Amino acid sequence: MKRRDFMALLAATVGTGLAPAVGASLPENWPEKPVRMIVPFPAGGATDIIARILAANLERFLGQPFVVDNRAGASGIIGESAAARAAADGYTVLLTGNGPHAVNTGLFDPMPYDPLKDFAQISLTSILPLVLNVHPSVPATNLPEFVTWVQDNPGKFNYASPGVGSPPHLTMELFKHENNLDIVHVPYKGSSLAITDLIGGQITVMFDNALASFQHIKNGNVRALGVGSTERLSSLADVPTFKEAGFPQFEAYTWTALAAPAGVPESIMNKLADATAKTLKDAGVKERLTAQGAIAVSSTPAELEERVRSEIIKWTNVIKLAKIEKIRL
Repeated sequence: MKRRDFMALLAATVGTGLAPAVGASLPENWPEKPVRMIVPFPAGGATDIIARILAANLERFLGQPFVVDNRAGASGIIGESAAARAAADGYTVLLTGNGPHAVNTGLFDPMPYDPLKDFAQISLTSILPLVLNVHPSVPATNLPEFVTWVQDNPGKFNYASPGVGSPPHLTMELFKHENNLDIVHVPYKGSSLAITDLIGGQITVMFDNALASFQHIKNGNVRALGVGSTERLSSLADVPTFKEAGFPQFEAYTWTALAAPAGVPESIMNKLADATAKTLKDAGVKERLTAQGAIAVSSTPAELEERVRSEIIKWTNVIKLAKIEKIRL
């Protein structure tokens, strides 16, 4: 997207933010009307589905509808920017992911929002483990064998990702760096195209989310060597974690989280965090998230802020290590 086109789209999108209502109610009476939940991704994707599950249950605990508002575009920048500039009255929240809320800081220049300064962090909402999948022709049957095989054949194999700077791309770059692997990156426009070529044998390996991987693993179209969660997934019980496979420090997952525009009253933050924690403890919610390849996880606002801060540093360093040029907006 050209800079002038992006800025025009951003201005038009942000300009539709809700202004503070005249005679707005005091924070202790919040919420007295529907709350808008901005999602910086298209409808139908994993983050959007998670947002809708949360929205329905937050309404149950807080007594007002949470209306999902998809503001997709520019790797989540459109939606995050709209949320950052909305009124800090508790009637706009953001259900985001680690891409827009952490990775983008090191990937784009200039950034139209600051994930830490422009937002009040509310709660982590889910972890979405990534799975390392290989084509069935790969002779390695476990992670240590795969690492040795690639080390013995530098530059001969390739890996796919849904695009430059995407979490699967950066996760593989980190895995390469930590294990001294020389393997060529092939970026795709989306995960579905990449997994198709992995199944077809044009690609050797790729990280993908557990939900997208599940059926292909069960059908034998790909072989899963490891999952990035701390414990094995019930849906992929035969796939070891990276820790079990001998890589105890390596993590491979994305996450979603709830935030609000900076300056939102503390009482509203606390209500949101409390309702989110209750929602994520609900057995039905956990089951629905599991069906999306996600693990229900909540946090305190302070814990989420520390996570965002540390991951901005982590992924900015990975971007530099991988020599990925910043994308000009």
